[in-house]
Amino acid sequence: MEKEKIKCVFCGGISELHQEEIELLDGKIILKEQPYYKCKKCRKEFVTSKQMKETENQLNVFSVTRPIVSTGRSLAITLPTDIAKFYKLKKGEKVTLIPENKHILKIKIC
Repeated sequence: MEKEKIKCVFCGGISELHQEEIELLDGKIILKEQPYYKCKKCRKEFVTSKQMKETENQLNVFSVTRPIVSTGRSLAITLPTDIAKFYKLKKGEKVTLIPENKHILKIKIC
């Protein structure tokens, strides 16, 4: 069976569709058959916005619910050890909180 091909977004060469298993959180989350393109010319790998959205939808199934706790005069949310290890977070590191709307708050690691 011939692989699906598209134009490379980097060099304009021909990119073929590949699939790969992605492991997250030390193998606790495994995404099977994740699609991506690899260029035959420049060898760069990339995903389309549609592929990224599908992967994002799969990841939205996985979520962690944490309680809001009080620390002095502030409120805090603790992170599970697995998430801290996956993102290589250490005490004292900075994160940026990005309000998306009244129900979504994103965390960006600085």
